[in-house]
Amino acid sequence: MADAPQRETPAGGEVKGLSLGKRLLVFPIACIFRLWLRSLRMRLSEEFRSELEDVEHPTVVIVWHNRLSVAAEYVRRFRRGRRLCGLVSGSRDGAWLETFFRAIGILVTRGSRKRRGSQAIRELIGQLKEGHDVGITPDGSRGPCYEAKPGALLVAKVSKAPVLLLSFEFSSAWRLNSWDGFYLPKPFSRVTVLGKRLEGGFFDDMETEDAVATVNSGLMNITKDTVKAPPRAVREKND
Repeated sequence: MADAPQRETPAGGEVKGLSLGKRLLVFPIACIFRLWLRSLRMRLSEEFRSELEDVEHPTVVIVWHNRLSVAAEYVRRFRRGRRLCGLVSGSRDGAWLETFFRAIGILVTRGSRKRRGSQAIRELIGQLKEGHDVGITPDGSRGPCYEAKPGALLVAKVSKAPVLLLSFEFSSAWRLNSWDGFYLPKPFSRVTVLGKRLEGGFFDDMETEDAVATVNSGLMNITKDTVKAPPRAVREKND
């Protein structure tokens, strides 16, 4: 079956799509993954409970890439009435990820620095205005691991929305042999949610470099690697 037509964009790039047949292949995997997530025993850290339970405003949720697997499940369980929207690359790999995200209930905006980047930022801000949370991985999609990039803060700075720095600790998990040692919690394992909330407009008077450093240090203060990363991930993290 031929690939789906590409979506032309005003920004001069194109967003890659998948054929119907390929999209259908993703749904059984997504259903299994949703059941997998439901099995997790997820609890809020008592230290950060009040900040993690605050759902008054749509929020920019910032989480390290290697903990992305459970971010949407936290939103589903503890941020009732909100949905999470993620930014996914306009590439062919991003087309697979878009299909998977939508199948597990995550809203998707397509774009990257090379493909419709400014349009994607506007669409993410639009999602906030509609009442949805927006998820950002500041070290994604290719790292280095635990190193925030300036572009990740654009949505927070422009929208002036509250920011939630989010992290997770896993009682038992696999770590994939990826650039960031991606965490995949084992079924029925315990996941502890940690987070630090920053009020809307927090970055208004900061230089970009200072804002990035604040996010980086804030996330690292609530991040603990409880499972050793594979050799490849450790090597790439320390390059």
